[in-house]
Amino acid sequence: MDGEVNMDWSKAKNILIIAFIITNVFLVYVLINSRSIDAPMVGEGFIEDVKVFLLEKDIKLAVEIPRNIPSLPLFSMKYETYDPQNIANKFLGENYTTETIKGNVYYIDNEKKVAVRNGNEIIYEDEGTRHRFNSLTTQMAKDLAEEFIKDMGFDLGDYRLSIATYKEGAYYIEYTKIIDDYYFEKSYMRFNIGLTGINKFERYWIESAEPYDSTKITIMSAPRALLKLLTMEEIFGKTIEDISICYYLDPQKYIGASDPRNTKGGKAAPVWRIVFNDGTKIFLEDN
Repeated sequence: MDGEVNMDWSKAKNILIIAFIITNVFLVYVLINSRSIDAPMVGEGFIEDVKVFLLEKDIKLAVEIPRNIPSLPLFSMKYETYDPQNIANKFLGENYTTETIKGNVYYIDNEKKVAVRNGNEIIYEDEGTRHRFNSLTTQMAKDLAEEFIKDMGFDLGDYRLSIATYKEGAYYIEYTKIIDDYYFEKSYMRFNIGLTGINKFERYWIESAEPYDSTKITIMSAPRALLKLLTMEEIFGKTIEDISICYYLDPQKYIGASDPRNTKGGKAAPVWRIVFNDGTKIFLEDN
């Protein structure tokens, strides 16, 4: 008899656990998909619930969750394009050879090489092994990056530092296009910098961005957007260091390109931009 009671209690516990999980999943689904204008989801109670859900997935917060729900226009964006030989002359001078590597024509001068991929992305690498520094700090790496941007003749007033991390003996520095005080993604100037100096530089940049029309859209609240992270296992265990609104162009929505960087432009929408402690960026759209 006692064995039957224990077995029944064990089954009951399992049923309760499963019911609890289903209830939580259903609650998250309802919260994410709620469109009620009467529940903007920025109240203190709701925000605290969101924090609990995040912690259950070991997603930590190092910043406050924004409460603003702005209405913003769409932007029409156009990417910069480059003439490969002009870029080669700018980065290497006039003495270089050419070699096709993985479908891209590289211009090469000893350890340095540069290519233009898809007409709109610059890739520069320096494989030199001579150490220029005995040690390197984050500030030194940022100074090197900004000096390089200046030396290459790129605009100094249209970007902002968005990521600075250190991993495996090198600094990863990323700058993003800024318009009207908003980050515009995806755009980047990326640097890998070590004791030998700048090992790699990539530029995928926006030439222009203008309001698409007079229509404005209201984005979902940040707390509701953060619930979308609960299904993204790749960010479990990380810490959120920045939550802000940016303009985001998803290149895969345009022209069906197998390589999204084939995109020359399109419409950018306001979304929530989440940056984690390791430099990972997630863009949370209202869909």
